[in-house]
Amino acid sequence: MKRKQVYFLVGAALILAIAATVFQIVRSESWKGTARELEPFAQLPVNSIEKVVIKSDKGTVTLQKLNGIWAVAERAGYPADFSKIRDLVRSIWELKVVRDLEVGSSQFGRLHILPPGKGDDSGVELDLFDAGGKPIKTLILGKPSGGDEDSEAETSSGRFVYDPSVKDRVYLTGETFYSIEATPQNWLDKDFIKPGAIKEVTRGSVGDAPGWKVTRKDQKDPWELADAKPGETLDMAVINSLSSFSPSFEDVKAANTPDNETGLKSPLTVDLGTFDGFKYHLEIGGVGPQQSHFVRVKVSADLPSNRAAEPNESPDDKKKKDEEFAKKQDELKTRLTAEQKLQGWVFQVPDFSLETVLKARANVVKLPAPSPTPKSSPNNSSTAGPNPQPIASATPEGSPAPVPAATPKPSVESKPEPNATPEVSASPEVSASPKVNASPEVSASPESTPEAPASPSPSPSP
Repeated sequence: MKRKQVYFLVGAALILAIAATVFQIVRSESWKGTARELEPFAQLPVNSIEKVVIKSDKGTVTLQKLNGIWAVAERAGYPADFSKIRDLVRSIWELKVVRDLEVGSSQFGRLHILPPGKGDDSGVELDLFDAGGKPIKTLILGKPSGGDEDSEAETSSGRFVYDPSVKDRVYLTGETFYSIEATPQNWLDKDFIKPGAIKEVTRGSVGDAPGWKVTRKDQKDPWELADAKPGETLDMAVINSLSSFSPSFEDVKAANTPDNETGLKSPLTVDLGTFDGFKYHLEIGGVGPQQSHFVRVKVSADLPSNRAAEPNESPDDKKKKDEEFAKKQDELKTRLTAEQKLQGWVFQVPDFSLETVLKARANVVKLPAPSPTPKSSPNNSSTAGPNPQPIASATPEGSPAPVPAATPKPSVESKPEPNATPEVSASPEVSASPKVNASPEVSASPESTPEAPASPSPSPSP
């Protein structure tokens, strides 16, 4: 019984092994290859490459040397990013093959290594030429490796590469070529103006909207608004971003591009002055694609030729500072030369790079809050006039009423003079006018009859 079980298990194992083998043969009939590390392009004459053409279903870009400088042909010969071209050529030269696959042409679409123009199954074609235009190598970059379709490469991180000069051979490489795109703007040299420490900014007016100017005496000083109107102050949360103003660009147009395409016939002008003597004149035109504006730049600089010596400088200090000054001036001159080459081109600058200088005066200046208007008292009309009358409701509610002053009584000892006429009290016309809030019962009336004396007064003598 045990022997039969052993035979059964061995037979089952053999059947499973045969089934797995058949399945693998069927699945891999067009994927024959070996797992080994190769460098198929190690002998590529990279120093002879002077033109690279990149094609895909998205477009074409041509990179070539012009007068010793790599340029983008589709952008009127604007300088190309040499570091990206160098990295591309080096990655091909040093390309390492993880697996060398034998693939039938029926599988090319699956790996996206068909030539451009074949739809979604097309790859990215690289054509390398020498100075005379002679082809050096053509490669087609397929899809990235990995995924359910590619069980042979599920754990790989790379890309399929096809060399049309080698029939039915496809390389699974460890290089992704993720930055290779057939779009001209992707290969432009993106170095732009770098104003550095800015001393003053002047934004011109647009139509009826007034411009503005801000300055600062030192890099650590706060910005100040020039020609400020009474009550105007800067919104420092907005204006402080000018201290690190360094715009970038996404694309470029030739200098002869019509103004009706760029809106630069009547541009907004922005002038920048820096602490190291550079001056930038920006002309900002119309709105470009993807939230941008078209911009022209002009660069100049006022660089001192000599350094002013400080008092009591020793010869050693003078020599050291003169050398530092000369080195700094050489750097500034190199920067000036590079930035002046930007003149004449029209740049597509994203709005976030121009955010502050695009703001109108009302958006960078704060005005004082208006003073509140005093409310008129409802009782003002009752107190108007030269002889205001007492207000009946002058006594607050709940307060005790004022007690009238007591009427003076005549003294009992006083005796009237014979035949004397009683003394008359002052007439109300000569007495002082009563106060506004005085109660009429407070003052004694001249007509008031005095109370009867406690004892009878003697009759006057005849």
